Order: sequence, then C-alpha cells, then structure tokens
Amino acid sequence: MNNLLRRVQNNNAELNNKYSVYGFNQNPFPVDPAVKPLSDDKRENGSIFLTDLRRDEIKEFTDNFIGKQMKIGFLMDYATYRGRGIGKTAFLNYMKKEINSDLGDKISNGKEVLYAIYVSPTSEKKDRTMPLIARNIFVSMCESDLFLTVFSRLRAFSGKISEQILNQITDDYRTTIASDKWLYDHNVDVNHLNSEVSKKLQGIGLEIQFEDMTLFHQTNSYAKFLESIRLSTKDYYWQKEGCDYLFSKIVRLLKLADFTHCIILLDEVEKIVTYQNMSERRSFCDGLRNYFIDGTSVNAITGFFKVMLTIHPNSQELLMPHWKAAGLDRFSELGGTTANSNTVFFKPLNQDDTEMTLKLTRIYLNNARETESDSISPFTKNALLTAMYHADNIPGKFLKSMYIAIEKGIDKNWQTIDVEQINSLWESKKGKEEVSSMTELPETKIHL
Repeated sequence: MNNLLRRVQNNNAELNNKYSVYGFNQNPFPVDPAVKPLSDDKRENGSIFLTDLRRDEIKEFTDNFIGKQMKIGFLMDYATYRGRGIGKTAFLNYMKKEINSDLGDKISNGKEVLYAIYVSPTSEKKDRTMPLIARNIFVSMCESDLFLTVFSRLRAFSGKISEQILNQITDDYRTTIASDKWLYDHNVDVNHLNSEVSKKLQGIGLEIQFEDMTLFHQTNSYAKFLESIRLSTKDYYWQKEGCDYLFSKIVRLLKLADFTHCIILLDEVEKIVTYQNMSERRSFCDGLRNYFIDGTSVNAITGFFKVMLTIHPNSQELLMPHWKAAGLDRFSELGGTTANSNTVFFKPLNQDDTEMTLKLTRIYLNNARETESDSISPFTKNALLTAMYHADNIPGKFLKSMYIAIEKGIDKNWQTIDVEQINSLWESKKGKEEVSSMTELPETKIHL
C-alpha cells in the first residue's frame, strides 16, 4: 500500500493495559508537571488539587480579595528563588473553577456575583505592553464561558421570559436559554426578547442588531452577540483602542449583566517583566495605576476588575523602583511591612508533614483507579518521603519523579517501589552538593 494512505496503528489498548500491573488505567502522574488549563487530561489541567495542602493560601486569597476593595494583589512564592513547581498555577486554576462554578456565591457568602479569568502571557516576547496584555485578558475571556454567561444573564433579566421557563434552564446554557430554538420551542417571542437585549446593549454603547427569527428560524443570536463584541486581535487595533475597549466597554457590559467584580489571575508575570526594558517597566506600572486605580476608564472609577499578579523575587526586584515611581506602593505594596494585606504567600511543603505527602500521592493514584482506596501501592511510605526529600519539597519535582518511578517500575518489573528504587532514580545527582533554602525568611524579600 502506498505510504500516502498509511494510518497510525491503534495500540491504545496496549499502552493503557501496561499500568494494570499496579491496578491503574494510566500512569497516575503527569508526564509534564505543569498546569495546562485547556487540556482534557485531569493530571494536567488543574482538576486534581489537594485543598488541604493550600488551606492557608485559600484563606489568604478569600480574606484579601473577596469582599474587599483591594484592586491589585500578588501571589508570591515565599521569599525564595526556588518557586517553580510549587503549585501556584494549579492554585490559580483551582480558585478560578471554585469561583466560576457558582459565580462566587459560596466564596462570597452570597454577597457578590463574581467571575475569574486565568491569563498567562503568550510565548511572544512582544506581549509586554499594557494594550497587548489587555488583549490577552480579552482573548482569555472569549475562550472561557464568560460571554456565554453574560448573554444568558441579559436574557434572563430581560423580563421577557416567564419564571416557569427560567426554572427549566440547566447549567448547559448553550442548549437552553442561549439557544433560540429552545426558547422558540418554549413559546418565547425571541424577536421581542432580542429587541429588549439589544436596547440594553445600545444603552452602554454596544450596537448589536439581531436577525429576525421569523425570517431565519435557525438563527444563533449568541453567535451574533459574540461576533459583535469581538475586537480584532491584531496589534494595531489593540495599541489604538484596546485598553479603552476592555477597561470601559467590557466593564459596562459585565456590569449590565449584574456582575459585581471580575478577578483577573495574571500568571507568570516574570515572562512580561523580564523582557521589558526600563521604559516599558515604567509604562507597565503607570498602566496598572491608570487602568486600575485612578484613571478615567470605567474600571478605574468603579474598581470592577481586580488583578492578582503571580510574581517571583527576581521580577519583584526589577519592578520595585518603577512600582514606587508610579506611586503604586501607596495602594498595593510590592514588598514591605503591609504587603500581607495584598499578597498571598505561597510556601513550600513542610518536609516534616508526612500525612500531606501521602494525601498528595493518593489523590493522583485514585484518579487512575476504578475505585478509590487509601492504599499507596506500589510505593512504600518511606519511598514517598525519600522522593519528596530528593525533590526539595517542591510538588512539581515530586510528581515528575513519581511519573518516572512508575514507568521504570513497569520496565524493571518492580513489585514494590521502596527507598532503594527511589534512590536509584537520583543516582546521577550523587556526589553533587545540593543546597536547600527551605528556611523561612521575613514576610517578603525586599523591605523599603
């Protein structure tokens, strides 16, 4: 047969079955210990999260950013340069899912309607100015279900749908309230409804004309809505009008849908700051103040957006003089004695906390089992503690070593993975002195 028509042989069953010797349907641990929010794999997308491990950080997040007037805050690894892999990205995605699952009802005790957006800089080093950062925020909004929820809430609050029909709406908005056909089948006058929504949108400066349902029976009003509010992602448009669009028009839209706040979780800020020159860092800090604190945008006036920046000590040092020059330290300290009120400090694991290591392992093992179990097989307790020691108590390094241990265990027919087997994985490091910096330092690295 010509190779042009050759297909990959289906050997998925063979690949999956090899883990059955340990009672798993797959390797329980991620091959890459990094969170990929858009992945379907629970091991990678942040779905597996041990809340017990980060109870202090969850409380700090809730205390500092929910129900408070704080506009700019930080998620910072606790005064250490070894913060990669300790779980900050997984934490942000967990908080995003917790907030969005009920629009902030539980976390705010019913006092706010919230939505959280996770944003990570692109691989393009040019995305380091405020307009292009704003574009990344808007793209993340489009990729999430935010605007679907906005459109559905505008319809629900229009007064044109009866309570009886509203009570039939499921969590799948696309097939219920956002669907023209579903409403039409429930005897809702979709044209009248769209006209009411259109009037409200015109009132905040968004001109959207929906198609006539009587002429196009299968129209998709939500698609029309989304198409109308999308701004071109080309650099030129965002440099020219992007910030005004995001921080004024989009804020008006979200407030029209009766949201009280939108929380922007801006991860990996070092990817922005490291590639900025001196003037760009100053402009970045000035932009934060202008669009979040005391500028003329709707957001600065209303404080609708809250932003949490994930920051490391090296990028903290680079930003510090510009942060102070922009006057931001008066509103949100980047280091200093009052930083506790606007910073969630992310701490490394306690090497003496055996139970937490076991819990972290079990939550991954159970994800690969048919039924949950307290067993840590094929590992022994001492093997896990030894692996955590070798990983410097950094969860990412620990999970990667666990992935390798499972793969090697199958290849070498290890019935049990004990201390000897774990140590063999680190043989290449023997003779190299490793300096640990797990000692807690003062609240922040820099004190002014």
